[in-house]
Amino acid sequence: MSKVSEQVQNQIRVSDKVVASARTHGAAVAENLAARAQEVQGPLTKATKQSYVAVFEALADGLARSAAELGKAEEDLAAERADDIPVRASRDAAATALATLLGLLRRTIEDHMGAAALATYGLSTESPRVPAKLLQYTKTVARLLGEHPAIVVSPLGSTFNTAVAQQSVIKQSSQLEAAVGDDHREARELETALAARDRAAAAWSDAYQGTASTLEGLYRLAGYRDLAEKVRPTQRKLRGEDEGAEIEGTEPPKEG
Repeated sequence: MSKVSEQVQNQIRVSDKVVASARTHGAAVAENLAARAQEVQGPLTKATKQSYVAVFEALADGLARSAAELGKAEEDLAAERADDIPVRASRDAAATALATLLGLLRRTIEDHMGAAALATYGLSTESPRVPAKLLQYTKTVARLLGEHPAIVVSPLGSTFNTAVAQQSVIKQSSQLEAAVGDDHREARELETALAARDRAAAAWSDAYQGTASTLEGLYRLAGYRDLAEKVRPTQRKLRGEDEGAEIEGTEPPKEG
């Protein structure tokens, strides 16, 4: 499983505690709320214990689902980032191999045809380091090799053939072009995964704040002030900086 960020782990833990609170204490709180409703509205009130229990269950299920979707989106994003590593390594290796070939070509042309010939074949400047720019630079070199054909024999008997050199450059540059294409595809996939995670995070934020705030209010109405304080949403919890307090069993304060 891909690693989930500490921030999201904390957000999920906060959710789990709020969900657990609703499921653990919902029935007891619902009983108090129903009793309060009966006092206010009379015995025919529709705010029964069962109706309140249904609300607590719906709140818990909704937040649990949002947290699960956030966790899945974060895992997908982490996996996509991990996929980028070998693709980027392959791209960099292809760029290094091509730059090495161009360096050899530059020295060979200078040895066989003199330094002035470097400009003729687009090699008067150093090769770019950025893979995409290196690819464009190499395409110019390959084109100029074809436009200015030459076969030159050095004083020591070695032969330089622009046609052979062009084929070598094209072959090596095609490998970089494929690797750059893979890298661009991975970048788009990463953007998609990041956007999906951000949407899930926004949905979780609304679900968490709405659920926790609703529970806090219901707990206070029922007299469970300590539980209300524990589920109360805060900016630190929302940002994933705080896991929140452990929520244990409690009893409402006794009147009198």
